[in-house]
Order: sequence, then structure tokens, then C-alpha cells
Amino acid sequence: MKQGGSFLQNLLENNVVQFLKKPQAIARILAGLFSLIIFASLMTDGYENPTASSQLHCVLNDNRAACSYATVAGVLAFLQSFLFLSLDAFDIISISHRVKSAILILDAIFSSVPGLSGPEGAVD
Repeated sequence: MKQGGSFLQNLLENNVVQFLKKPQAIARILAGLFSLIIFASLMTDGYENPTASSQLHCVLNDNRAACSYATVAGVLAFLQSFLFLSLDAFDIISISHRVKSAILILDAIFSSVPGLSGPEGAVD
């Protein structure tokens, strides 16, 4: 019975578990999961095939660019969240201060760029 307790204690002291318990890692995992859900729902329900046509049409006002933009944004958000999650994992390893600051600057840029897209509404 004591061996089971020591196994759980060793598991809780594991570096991977300690990393995954950090709020930043949890936030990145949730961001990747949510972007994957959005991407998957757009790919499955964002296009429809009318009975009169054999081509797929976007359900967002029949605007193909809207579906393409949302799909690309979902894929890029998924890749970005797991890229920075892996870079956060390398933060445990002793890397130089210059590399850490470059990662932080990239993270700040990628986090703020979607908010700088401009005024609401599409321009036709």
C-alpha cells in the first residue's frame, strides 16, 4: 500500500505535471482546445451543399472569404497556442536571457495583433 502512495507522490513531483499545473500552461492548452473546436465546427457546419448544386457554399452570407478567413484564423490560433506552449516548456531548460525576451516579445505581438484588425464590419 505504501508503494502506491509513493508512486502518486512521485507523479505529483514530476516536472511535466508541475509544468502542466501552471496557469499559463493551462490557459494555452484551453486556447488550443477552443481554437480546435471553432476550426472543427466551421469545417463541418460552415459549408453546405445545396441540392441544386454540387459545389460547397459558405453559410456565412454565401461569402467564401468569410469561411476561409475563419478557418485560417482557427488553424493559426491552434498552431500558435501549441507553439508557445512548447516554448514555455523549454523555459524550464536553462536558455539565455535574450532568447527568453524574444519569446516574450513574440508572444505579446501575436496576442495583440488580432485586436489591431481595425473597425468592425467588412468592406466590400
